[in-house]
Amino acid sequence: MSRVTGRVAVDSSRDGRRIALLAAAILAAIGVILGATAIAPAEAASAAVIAGKPDKPGKPGGGGSGGGTTELEYAALGDSFAAGVGANSYLERTCYTSSKSYPKLLDADTDKKLVVFPACSGTDTADVLARQIGAIPTTAKLVTVTVGGNDVGFADVMQNCFVLPNSSCSSKIAAGAAIAASPEFTADVIAVVDGIQARAPGAKVIVAGYPLLFWENSSGANPKYAWGNEVNDETVDLNNVIEAATASAGGVFVDVEDDFAGHGIGSSSPWINDWNWLSSTNSFHPTAAGYVAYAAAIRTVPIP
Repeated sequence: MSRVTGRVAVDSSRDGRRIALLAAAILAAIGVILGATAIAPAEAASAAVIAGKPDKPGKPGGGGSGGGTTELEYAALGDSFAAGVGANSYLERTCYTSSKSYPKLLDADTDKKLVVFPACSGTDTADVLARQIGAIPTTAKLVTVTVGGNDVGFADVMQNCFVLPNSSCSSKIAAGAAIAASPEFTADVIAVVDGIQARAPGAKVIVAGYPLLFWENSSGANPKYAWGNEVNDETVDLNNVIEAATASAGGVFVDVEDDFAGHGIGSSSPWINDWNWLSSTNSFHPTAAGYVAYAAAIRTVPIP
């Protein structure tokens, strides 16, 4: 601080502005990372559409010869959990699609070829309906989607319960639970599955649910986060609603809760990234190991 009285006020003012700008930047980053998109969803979704790759050696019909292939055309839709947020190795920085996401891991299988990948951080059911389904080839034989978390306020809950905990945490959780239990939300999930089937009538539609983010000890509590167990409970309820809606629409639901058991935040081997100011993009999303578990769970579904 300057010793000159007149300069003190100026320097303090500048410091204040710097602090305010830094705080604003941090909060803006939190919003983008946790799902409250600052970029228009239409721009985000279109930026993440990845064109089909050439046939690869070792895959049926592969070798790069340009000939036919017996690989199933595969499209991957949904939100940040479908995009691969948390795994690093990002292919772009608008939607944060990752080369270690479960769609890219499935793409490496000998029987699948990922032809479009419009999944995008911040996506909700309305975005999938309006901006992602249209990218699916009508000849696709497999479509995966993870969506619904942003509909129920994932960003609000993470920010108010775990990033900057405050008295509104309980009300944010309750608001999300009410949305998940509403007939409108069920109808939105059904509309997503119906929309995919209408676009690609021959496709197997797989809806993958959400893992429980927080490890719980023998007392049913997370050692670090007081609201961890309640958020886990609400995640179970959310998955149950998505599962019922998916089944009623003729899709297949993949529950990954058991696959992630013992690997939540606070465990000895977490597959979920904890909050980290220096790596906020990844926070509260699966690690690369978590997406391996996602892919393994999806592979258990028979695809004709």
